[in-house]
Amino acid sequence: MRHLLIGLLFISCNNFYKTNNTSAQSIYSSVFKSYQVTAKPEIFETAFFAGTQVDVDSFHLSFYSVDIGKINIESGKIIASDPIEVRDMNPFVQDFPIGQFPVQLAIAKFSGDERVAFSRILFSDKPVVKWEFALQKGQEQASIFGDTMYGYGVDGGTGLFADEKANEAFTELEKKDENLWQQVFIDEMQKHSHMTWNYALYNFNGHNIATFSTGLGDGHYATYVGYDEKGNICRLLTDFNLVGWWQK
Repeated sequence: MRHLLIGLLFISCNNFYKTNNTSAQSIYSSVFKSYQVTAKPEIFETAFFAGTQVDVDSFHLSFYSVDIGKINIESGKIIASDPIEVRDMNPFVQDFPIGQFPVQLAIAKFSGDERVAFSRILFSDKPVVKWEFALQKGQEQASIFGDTMYGYGVDGGTGLFADEKANEAFTELEKKDENLWQQVFIDEMQKHSHMTWNYALYNFNGHNIATFSTGLGDGHYATYVGYDEKGNICRLLTDFNLVGWWQK
C-alpha cells in the first residue's frame, strides 16, 4: 500500500511544478523532444526536461537527465529488479518493442545532494497519453493513483533493466564466474560514479544490462508503462519515490 512507503522517505510532494512544458528541452534533445505534458503524473515526463524544478516540503529539487546508452531488447520481455533478486524475477507481462533503445536517468539535485529520481527506457519520442503499472503474471491492472502499488524491493541501493534473454544469459555466465556479479554491479558502476549515484551499461555476448542507483537507496519501487495516442508503448519508467506525486 502506498501509505506504507511514506515512512521510507524524508520528503513528500506538494505537486508544485515550475517548468514551462511548451519550451523546456531535454539535455538530450536529439533523443527526446519536449512537448506539452498531459498525462498525469506530469513529473514522469517533466523530470527529463532541462529546467524542471519542484518544491518538496522544505527541499527544492532541480532536474537534469543523463543518457547512459542503449539497451538491447531481444525478446520484448523486460525485467526491472534489484540485481540481488534478478535471477528469480519474472518479466513483465506487457510486450515491449524489440530493438535498441536509450536508457535515461532523471537526476534530482537538492541541498548539495544528487539522486536518481527516475529511470526509463525510451522506446519512442511520442508523447505519453496514459500511464499504467508494469505487471507481472497474476497481477491485475489498478489505478496508479489508488492504494495498490506493484513494484520490486531494493536492498542494495541498486536497480536494473534487462531483457529476459539477457538475464538468462547473465545467469549462466555467473555459474561459471563467481566474480562476475561484483564486476558488473560494483566495479563497472564505480566507473560511472557521480556524487551519491552511479550506473553501468554492461555488454556481454550480444546482450546487455542497464543498472543504476535507486533514489535514496533501499525501498520498494514501482515501474510504469507509458502509452502514446495510438496505444503503442513509448516508455518504461521506474519511480524511486523522491517526489510523492501520489499523495493527496
